[in-house]
Amino acid sequence: MELLRFDNLVAVPWRNGGGLTRELAIHLDGEIHPEFLWRVSMATVGGPGPFSRFDGIDRTIAVLQGEGIVLASGEGETVLRRNSAPYSFAGETLIDASVVSGETTDLNVMTRRGHFAHVMKRLVIGEPLAIEVGCDEMLIVFNGEVDVETSENRLTARPLDTLTGLKRGTGLHLLPSAQEEVFLIELYRASA
Repeated sequence: MELLRFDNLVAVPWRNGGGLTRELAIHLDGEIHPEFLWRVSMATVGGPGPFSRFDGIDRTIAVLQGEGIVLASGEGETVLRRNSAPYSFAGETLIDASVVSGETTDLNVMTRRGHFAHVMKRLVIGEPLAIEVGCDEMLIVFNGEVDVETSENRLTARPLDTLTGLKRGTGLHLLPSAQEEVFLIELYRASA
């Protein structure tokens, strides 16, 4: 288990200049596939532009900060705001994105179909929450100040920090200081 501090993440500018990406975690296995099997990142979007196409990838996006983002595809427009449920789509979908106003920071999960699947859950918690990890791996992204307690230690997560490396069977408690938002990312290895 590791707590990644947002302030320590490396921000990589997009080629088109429209934003920045901060990688939170990635699963690589060159014996299975030359590219990632799953990847979790945050993106700060400052202007309009197309989403990169990822064939064979399932994606989910959620807004962490800012006014929101508009996703336009052949199926119409979807507006995601901070209180919106996470939005899932196929990586092959051609999507043009624009921000509602100003910069928006979003959370992105990508899994390679046939190897991994994922679920992203947005929770608002105001009381202690006990979690036992029931998936192959879990990440928790915090959008507020929350104490995290395990049988071995206690630490404090701040907004946009990420807890990684939570394996099946791990138990922990989330202890919010007030009504706080957290995102649970569950990763499941595909059955052989």
